[in-house]
Amino acid sequence: MFFPKVLRPTAIAVAAALLTGCGGDSSASNTGKVSMQITDAPVDGAVAVYVQFSGVVFMAENGDNKEVIFDEPKRINLLDFQNGEVYSFLNEVELPAGRYNQIRLLVDTDKNNDTVIELADGTYELTIPSGDQTGLKLVSGFTVNTDETVSFTLDFDLRKSITVTGNGEYKLRPTIRIVDTTEAAFISGAIASGLCAADDQLAVYVYEGDVSQPEDLGAEAEPLATASVATDLTYTASFLAPGEYTLALTCDADLDDPEVDDEEFGSGTGFVFVSEPISVVAEQTTTLNMSPL
Repeated sequence: MFFPKVLRPTAIAVAAALLTGCGGDSSASNTGKVSMQITDAPVDGAVAVYVQFSGVVFMAENGDNKEVIFDEPKRINLLDFQNGEVYSFLNEVELPAGRYNQIRLLVDTDKNNDTVIELADGTYELTIPSGDQTGLKLVSGFTVNTDETVSFTLDFDLRKSITVTGNGEYKLRPTIRIVDTTEAAFISGAIASGLCAADDQLAVYVYEGDVSQPEDLGAEAEPLATASVATDLTYTASFLAPGEYTLALTCDADLDDPEVDDEEFGSGTGFVFVSEPISVVAEQTTTLNMSPL
């Protein structure tokens, strides 16, 4: 059995966080600040996807790692934050200035109805491989400069992240992009009604650079991000780094297994529209409408 994929928000105030050091003095005079927000691309068929976070670990290059432990866990329905909506996850948390190589999101997965997926037929626990030991690891380095604030958007893509095993266990293998919020770009547009049937499951796949034959989820050259298509046939691909992208539309998003290079999507045959490469710039929305060729 295969379960398709999706993940974006109205800003919500976060609880006060307690900053503690792991092997270092948190009172260092040379400090900067970090803010993070969360957005999502949705997953087909899910009513809600709740993930409960207990804190964040910033892995410093010099080994002086820092933890932010929340006073109260933050339980977030990722499906509330789509199409450019965001959840304010951390607000100007103070960190020692320096280079950080990795971020780890601490997730509660104790099978106490904390991290779950809700479907029409019931609620199921989400298991995260190694999540209890290491959390969700985001390998994306960044630098905190003295007296400056860095701001990131964490883009969960549930369409690429949720699978169901043969024994009915739902797994969350998060695909999370980290984007500099101040540099984020957007692509939006409308899709012609003739491209897909009324009961098809539509999704827009976003690829870096000039791509003539887009590949499916699970392939070696899978899309960087995905975007859901609303009932009015509009879409928004949010929080992209400035650069050049190719967009492709599939009418069979529900058939695309995120862990398998599907034959029906081979050589781009699973797509009914492939754009010319388009360039996007920071803090702007580029329009790309999709019509029959």
